[in-house]
Amino acid sequence: MSEKRSTDAYQTQLRQFMHEVLIVCPQCERQAMVKAPVVDFSAEAALDIRLICVHCGHSKMLTETPDTLFFTNSSGKQVRGRTYLTGGAVDPYFHLPLWLTTKVEGHLLWAYNHDHLAFLEQHIRATLRERSGPEYSNRSVGSRLPKWMTSRKNRDKVLKAIVRLQESHVR
Repeated sequence: MSEKRSTDAYQTQLRQFMHEVLIVCPQCERQAMVKAPVVDFSAEAALDIRLICVHCGHSKMLTETPDTLFFTNSSGKQVRGRTYLTGGAVDPYFHLPLWLTTKVEGHLLWAYNHDHLAFLEQHIRATLRERSGPEYSNRSVGSRLPKWMTSRKNRDKVLKAIVRLQESHVR
């Protein structure tokens, strides 16, 4: 058996998969997409983030959603802004459920899109995971994956789940 290597998992960051996030449409519950041309968490970048469903036509700009109240200071001034959630089974922008999710041994396997899913497959399939090049410590996808997912004993189960997601959730 030839050795499969993963060399870029410790240089790839989750934000590299956040340009197009597949979600469950809040209107029709079919596959929809959140598009973020630039993954930047500034107020200006929020102007271009849009939810689009080709099935029912539902469309919404991120700027149409209310800001989050962070706190009210002692003089009564409210401080508001946007919260971006990364690293969970919801999209980072609208906080809607991801389309690509499945259970594996009581754990939730999720991916933002098909590129993210392919990345996970390559990393999980690898029998040798090298940390080469500049280290991004805990910010890299490879360093943030849970132990149940990267464990050798779960490799086949996780890979089967990834294949199921790839086959059942056609683009």
